[in-house]
Amino acid sequence: MKRSIFIMMMLAAVIGLSAVTQEVLMNEKNIILEFDNVNIKEIEFIEGNVIVIEHSKNFDVEIIQEKGKMIVKSENIAKVELELPIEKTYTLMENEAKIEFDYSRVTIIEDETTVVEFRDGGLFVTEGEDTVEISADGIIVHDDDEHVEISSSGIIIDSPDEQQRITGFWGQLLGGAINFITKHSIGWIGNNPGFIVKHIVNDGEYHGGVNIDFDSPDKKKITKEFHETFQPKRGCKLNVHNRNGSVEIESWENDYIDIFATLETRKSEEEFDKIKIEVLDNCTIKTTSLKKNPKVSVHYQIKVPDGVKISSISSSNGSIDISECEGKMNLKTSNGSIEIEDSEGSFTANTSNGKIEFENLQGVAEAHTSNGSIKVSGTSNFKKAVTSNGKIILEIDEKLKDDIYLSTSNGSIKIYLDLSLDLKVKASTSNARIDLNGIEITTSVLSSDYISGKINKGGKMITAKTSNGSIKFYKLEK
Repeated sequence: MKRSIFIMMMLAAVIGLSAVTQEVLMNEKNIILEFDNVNIKEIEFIEGNVIVIEHSKNFDVEIIQEKGKMIVKSENIAKVELELPIEKTYTLMENEAKIEFDYSRVTIIEDETTVVEFRDGGLFVTEGEDTVEISADGIIVHDDDEHVEISSSGIIIDSPDEQQRITGFWGQLLGGAINFITKHSIGWIGNNPGFIVKHIVNDGEYHGGVNIDFDSPDKKKITKEFHETFQPKRGCKLNVHNRNGSVEIESWENDYIDIFATLETRKSEEEFDKIKIEVLDNCTIKTTSLKKNPKVSVHYQIKVPDGVKISSISSSNGSIDISECEGKMNLKTSNGSIEIEDSEGSFTANTSNGKIEFENLQGVAEAHTSNGSIKVSGTSNFKKAVTSNGKIILEIDEKLKDDIYLSTSNGSIKIYLDLSLDLKVKASTSNARIDLNGIEITTSVLSSDYISGKINKGGKMITAKTSNGSIKFYKLEK
């Protein structure tokens, strides 16, 4: 008797945990997908016109079908498995990026000039005329004046005034090693678009939720404006903490702080109720999320009077621009550029997948990014530029106040100098050359890929390091 009861209890438990399968017939070739409070366990591609959604029975998952669009939503976070027809293409939106995918590739379109694509077992990034390709065939980096190619055949660097090919035993060995690492680290990603899309949906800013802005890519943005002014307290150090969007700050002649913000969404006006812009007493402007996954971007334009110091500025998926300001600035974003001009104080800029530009700055400055270029001019107390897969351009027109360190990989370094300055120079590269362009350097060590010496009497040190990219010195034309 007890055994029978136990078996019945086990059967009831299994039935209670059984999956529910729902099918949606979609005849359209292109389908827009929207997920709300959903975690995707797996995406597979099947034949036919029917989308299959499977989820646990103890979750109430609602499927809404509209023309060319399917919405999957749940009150509680539900785990679902999807089977998508192989002959169709699919679109979803994440913040400002449009994601298109099918069974063979995933394309992320960030803006008119930036496209990231996973296909054929590789990663392909295009930003304007610059491209980076990482695939089973090797690594290719191409910008407006230089081409670097690393493959099992060797390493090739081409530029308008230089050609170098390392295709012998050592070149093939090095290129083959990089090719092997590339193939076995990301080659599998491009062959599994379902895996990539699953993580795009699941791995949003809010753990356990979905941080994706889904809607028709042709639907116009809905905007809302925010405007507020306040009188800064004495010794105000301005902090701005944005969650998704750009921040622009400039000085003006008035004695108060002016905040103008544009809120954007592709959903509905109700989405604006999910966030709040706060102006706190301690001179802080903050974008606060009131609910999970607000599909809203906020773009700030802030004007500050003399005496207000800029302190901490942070955001994501947007640029930071500072003009004619002062303060000990710590600037941080991702997937966006950082530009500072005509300002005083100290400057630390950190981003990823975006460029950094410093122009006419008075004070210590450092720049860190990846997959983006760094350009510095008119900043005599500049100390450090570190990037990868991006070039560095440095202009020096007055006596340095400190040593400078420049480092990149798969990118060139260009240094423009006032030839009257007293400097020490140490530069090294691999699989490329160093070109002095007629600049006289008294050297202790000199080769095609390494140089150590001084200009005039010597002074502060400029150290430049790269790999698979050239280092070139030029006379600064005033």
